[in-house]
Amino acid sequence: MLRFCIIGLIIYLNFILQTTLFNYIGILGITPGTALLIVVSYAVLRGDVEGAIAGFFAGLLTDVMYMDFIGMHALLFGLTGFLSAKIFKDFFKDSFLLPVLLILIVMPAYEIVFYLANLIFVGNIGSFWNYLLIFILPGTIYTALFAIPVYRIIFAVNKRLTRSDGGRRRF
Repeated sequence: MLRFCIIGLIIYLNFILQTTLFNYIGILGITPGTALLIVVSYAVLRGDVEGAIAGFFAGLLTDVMYMDFIGMHALLFGLTGFLSAKIFKDFFKDSFLLPVLLILIVMPAYEIVFYLANLIFVGNIGSFWNYLLIFILPGTIYTALFAIPVYRIIFAVNKRLTRSDGGRRRF
């Protein structure tokens, strides 16, 4: 239970930072996608079920703040957490390259699926190539700059919590 409270607190603090401070460090309207980075990092370290749960709640916070309808980010973040844990489960988790690799693969995939979901539910939302060149690629690169420090924080918190609970997994 302590683990879920702490990851919930990290997700909530990140949400506060994204809605306040990160707006000031945005470049051309692009802010780092640290919520997705936290979810993917946590999922790789803790597994598919915990990654999906963390992703769902991080996405729900994003939905409540930014979306006209609730559930799109919650579903996509949860699915991203689940699939990230499945795909990257055999990687060396102490590597400095892992978080950069994670975000360079996961974020464009997430954004493309998000674009397609918006295209289906909202309708004509603009050219895919413009979205790719203006939002996806710069957002991925900008978020990759935050990948190592954010992953290190999540890694350290996970390591400490694993020591305190004896390495037991509830799921």
